[in-house]
Amino acid sequence: MKTASLWAIRLYSTIILVRTEMNIGNKIKALRLKSSTTQEALADALGVSSQSISKWENNVCAPDISLLPSISEFFGVTIDELFDLSVEQKLHRIENMLDYENELTDEAFNNTKEFLLDIKDEYDENHPDRMDGRIYTFLAHLYHHRIVSDSRYVSLYARKAMNFHPDAKEDQWLLQKSEGAVVWDWNARQHNSTIAFFKDLVEKYPEIGRNYLFLMDNLIADHRTKEAADYLTSYSKLQDHKDVLVPVYEAYIAFAEYRAEDAWRIVSGIEEKFHDSYDAMFEVAGIYASNARYEEALERYHKAEEIYVTNHKEHICMDHLQAQARIYEILGKYEDAIRYVELQIKYLEEEWNITEGADVDALCEEKRRLIDKIK
Repeated sequence: MKTASLWAIRLYSTIILVRTEMNIGNKIKALRLKSSTTQEALADALGVSSQSISKWENNVCAPDISLLPSISEFFGVTIDELFDLSVEQKLHRIENMLDYENELTDEAFNNTKEFLLDIKDEYDENHPDRMDGRIYTFLAHLYHHRIVSDSRYVSLYARKAMNFHPDAKEDQWLLQKSEGAVVWDWNARQHNSTIAFFKDLVEKYPEIGRNYLFLMDNLIADHRTKEAADYLTSYSKLQDHKDVLVPVYEAYIAFAEYRAEDAWRIVSGIEEKFHDSYDAMFEVAGIYASNARYEEALERYHKAEEIYVTNHKEHICMDHLQAQARIYEILGKYEDAIRYVELQIKYLEEEWNITEGADVDALCEEKRRLIDKIK
């Protein structure tokens, strides 16, 4: 597992390679003078020559990245503090850390949190061209990262505990919460608080279609179909609405009202009208999967994949790859499931140049788990 320090080292290496204006030599010199340390004393502490220190401070060369932990320890600063990073560079580093780290140390989490809280008000004032509240989004991502990483441990230990006492309600509840499993108690699973928030958001920003979709998702999940239908009517009149999503939500509303015959009639209409649309086939496949009609769902996902390749001249797209991997596992076709997990890994590498980090680790673990099912 990588530490926050290693991520700083990795970032430092990247910055050196791309030749940014950051100057670590000046920072080392400033820290040395502030601490009244001679070049010889610093060189002795680091196991290098005093000439090396002089070259760093005169920007002839930079210290080897392996020395950064020792330099930061000597001056009592973090590795990040050795770099005169701009706010934007620090935010980019945070993005990378959250994308690639499986787990953050308490130090990394707290330092990041304090940095974001310190700059949030000033950042909006100094960046009027950027979206207001951007730092709140970073804070939300930071805490969500901790939720996800911590939930893995909740799941792990709850499962271990249930092997010792499988009738323990407390452990079952913890497992349900950590894995997002079904909760039978209506009071615990209803979404009224979320619904109320999105209702207010739609009222405040009636022109943004995405908020209607999130609102309808939660209304339909709670079988509040009359309200969902009203918001669907409003959504269909928006300039940025997607035509295919109107009948898709009509179908989901019909299912939620136990009008399956009407729902499937709507689905057939979608396939006929939008037969060459990736979005339509993807949504229809999801409807079949939601109704446990897995073979028919796979047919639609394959069709969506064909459309995607034809339109984009590419061979892979993450969404339908994930869906097919899950369905093949449900069907017990583990070799096919493994193949689609491997395609997801390939997608991350080819489309995003991601070859390591949390997402890749999770997929590799998924692959190992599926291989174990075959043995």
